[in-house]
Amino acid sequence: MVHDLLERPVLRDELSRRGLLTAMGAAGLLGAVGCAPAIPAGSSAPAVRTVTHPLGTSDIPVAPQRVVSLDSNGALQVSLELGAPLIASETLDGAVSLPGYLPAPPPGFTSLGFNKLNLERLAELGPDLIIGNMQRVEENYSKISAIAPTVPYENAGRGVDWREAVRVVGDVLGARAEVDRRLAGYAERAAAVASARAAAIQKFTVALLRFTNTELRIVRGGIFGSSILGHVGVRRPASTDLPGDNANYVSIAEETVGVVGDADVILYFIGGGGSELGTPRATFDRFTTGGLWQQLPAVRAGRVVELDPVAWWDGYSVSAATVCLDELDKALARF
Repeated sequence: MVHDLLERPVLRDELSRRGLLTAMGAAGLLGAVGCAPAIPAGSSAPAVRTVTHPLGTSDIPVAPQRVVSLDSNGALQVSLELGAPLIASETLDGAVSLPGYLPAPPPGFTSLGFNKLNLERLAELGPDLIIGNMQRVEENYSKISAIAPTVPYENAGRGVDWREAVRVVGDVLGARAEVDRRLAGYAERAAAVASARAAAIQKFTVALLRFTNTELRIVRGGIFGSSILGHVGVRRPASTDLPGDNANYVSIAEETVGVVGDADVILYFIGGGGSELGTPRATFDRFTTGGLWQQLPAVRAGRVVELDPVAWWDGYSVSAATVCLDELDKALARF
């Protein structure tokens, strides 16, 4: 039942109606100041509301009709989940451009590639709303917002919980209630996995690893996949908290792979990331064929499971989180 709840798409006309109905009373993006004055009778101008965001305020359509996402993760995924009128978006730049766990984009959808801002092309699309994370939008915000009302938002890369970022995008699209419903379904599913796999969670510590083009990383912090483990109550080994320059990962060289020997279970994925077009599989082969890897207790015990990199690294939606919960459930059920 929970799966049905999470997977059921929101019709685009339902989203528009929701925006029109909620604009009068719903709080705007992280402190929106409310609705704009009523549109005079006979005016063809669309109703707007003012939202506050990290770079100021924007007057956005109550019911946007031509949405563009300058984000290959959150804004893209949430827009597709909600059935928003998404005419274009950045997409992933790896083997998969659009995650298979999402609904298909609307007819006529345009892929903008990954991190390839083209202002002229953006203007030609004629959007009435642009959404993007701060990393993509901040530097060119004045130019982008001159094309259409633009709402930047903070994501996990800036230390914001992905669920809050999803709420922000949903609010901008006029569908905050629907997003809250989906997130409640996710929380219910996470609690169910925690309950079903309580014995394994209590018995084993779990390391989450990512093989990149050049190195092996312990994934940690508030980044999407790591947060999923936290929501289920999975215990992490001490190696997850090793000192490092990045809050979201610890780099491991071939000669230091033994540091993850304190993990009872190893969950890993190969690649992931919008520009991961190199050779993460070669990195995997280099590490896992070495003697140090073979001596890891989790490897010797057969407690090693490969995960979907698109969901665990590029995921940024309830749909992605549900895939992660399903994979985690199956993995823990083996031990």
